[in-house]
Amino acid sequence: MVVEPMTDTAIEHKIVSAKPLEVTRDDEDDENSFEVLRKAVKEYWITMKEYHQAAVDAFVKGDHARANKLMEQGHFFNRKAREADEKSAQKLLETSQGDDEVPLDLLDHGPKEALHLFRLHLTSFSGIPAYKYLRVIVGTSDEDTTKGARKRLILKQLEKESIKWTEVDGRAIMIQVDVIDPKRLSFSKK
Repeated sequence: MVVEPMTDTAIEHKIVSAKPLEVTRDDEDDENSFEVLRKAVKEYWITMKEYHQAAVDAFVKGDHARANKLMEQGHFFNRKAREADEKSAQKLLETSQGDDEVPLDLLDHGPKEALHLFRLHLTSFSGIPAYKYLRVIVGTSDEDTTKGARKRLILKQLEKESIKWTEVDGRAIMIQVDVIDPKRLSFSKK
């Protein structure tokens, strides 16, 4: 038995155009810093996703030429993101004269994920003479929603492992990793 006439269940899609984000940089050294490169990677991925979504929307509307153009733009930002990602990975692993510390920025991670990454990096870089310090950036920023939980978990882990550390600027923890035996860490796989 039919109660009412059929209704059209088609979903309306909006065509969204994405525009690249403008990043202002002061000098070339700052442009190639690890933090700037990681931020660029994140922005490129976001822009790529927006272009791909806009391409899907254009394709659904039947505008195939525009969809192809938007996909090409998405692929361009995909390449840019991969290039910046490779540069940042290289920056992380390279050690220059007198620069024997490895930065680990945990500000973009939740407390549990940050602890997991901290343990992974501590295990990976411990006992290697080429890397003297691990600089763990855990400080509370203006946008920190964890109320210091990330920092508390890291400090609790350091206390549990009896690892000496020093606080830098209230935002970072410096750990001398070349003297730590990774086999003695309670969380390392034996």
